[in-house]
Amino acid sequence: MNRLHALFRRAGVIAAGALLGLTGVALVATPASAHHSSVTGSAECDTATGEWVVTWNVESASTPKNVEKFKLVEVVAKTYVGRKATDVTIPELAVTDEYPHSINDTLTASLRVDRNVTKASLAVRVEWDNGFKERRLRPATVKICGTCKPPTPTPTPTTPTPTPSDPPTSGTPKPTASIQADCEGVVHVTLNNAADATAAAEFTVTAVGGEQEASVKPGESATIQIPAEQATEILVREEGTDEVLFKGAPEPADDCVEPGEPTGAYKSTCDELIFEIDNPEDGKTVTATFTPNKGEPQTLTVEPGMSGTVSFPAEEGLTVTPSGEGIENPEPVAWEKPEDCTPGEGGGDPGLPVTGAAAGGIAAGAAVLLAIGGGLFVMARRRKLRFTA
Repeated sequence: MNRLHALFRRAGVIAAGALLGLTGVALVATPASAHHSSVTGSAECDTATGEWVVTWNVESASTPKNVEKFKLVEVVAKTYVGRKATDVTIPELAVTDEYPHSINDTLTASLRVDRNVTKASLAVRVEWDNGFKERRLRPATVKICGTCKPPTPTPTPTTPTPTPSDPPTSGTPKPTASIQADCEGVVHVTLNNAADATAAAEFTVTAVGGEQEASVKPGESATIQIPAEQATEILVREEGTDEVLFKGAPEPADDCVEPGEPTGAYKSTCDELIFEIDNPEDGKTVTATFTPNKGEPQTLTVEPGMSGTVSFPAEEGLTVTPSGEGIENPEPVAWEKPEDCTPGEGGGDPGLPVTGAAAGGIAAGAAVLLAIGGGLFVMARRRKLRFTA
């Protein structure tokens, strides 16, 4: 499977499919849903060792109904000290040949990093058991803020042991904070208090709209959300001290998906190169033209709440270039013969389900939509379209 970069954003609605065949028009209404994964992360200080512990969560966020499993086909993890990046390996997030994960699973992995690390990033690419593969990596970034230190050795007492009449010694909090912005610009401030702290940590989070306070017990965490319009400058500090845990603006989220934008994908089968567009119910009418290097172009118009496909008969050297209003830097997509095709075989990819009668080489309904792999057309927040092969 292949995936188109940055055409449309956040989709995954169930809709009726409008199927356009090469040899004729065959319209069949079917439910469809986009595929995409989700990556999130947070960081917490382990004051027992003085290391940051970055926790990553990977999910199959959106799939059609009959998809059951997925696998990771690419994983890229990095840590940063300032602008210097270092590649790291996360054993829990391994690339596999089989499909070991249920679409209901959340893959959780922890990464320990030195206390001087300022940022960690993770990007994954997923393939589902219907052959649909993301073309583009799905990334997430966690900015690590605050001080993470191991416990200070207790000096040998040089004064007499306090008597019962002496006032009790207060406990010590061990606060840290991590900052992450989501695709809507909302900033999530995660406030942590180490498990070996002996007192609650009192936090003050200041943004454009005012201050918020939080008390976090030892071994616990709390999250404060700051609206996008108030997140231009954020200050996180421990109440009652001069220590600043974070000051500034968080980095914007990566690879965001705009609500209301269509999604699309393409797949090479044994006898066709197929393109799909899913348009959510809150989207706008989408028109795209697909121009092959051999044969006539096809134009696909998809109304809100609908899905549609076009297909081209496979042959060596075939490329198809998508174009349309707002598309940035369109690049040709090449047909790639699947490995499991046998000489003289027709009828598409034998590994994908087919329902209904064939019309012009297109299987009806959801089978075609599921056959269209590759990943999502992803759109930048500026609502411009750009294809990359």
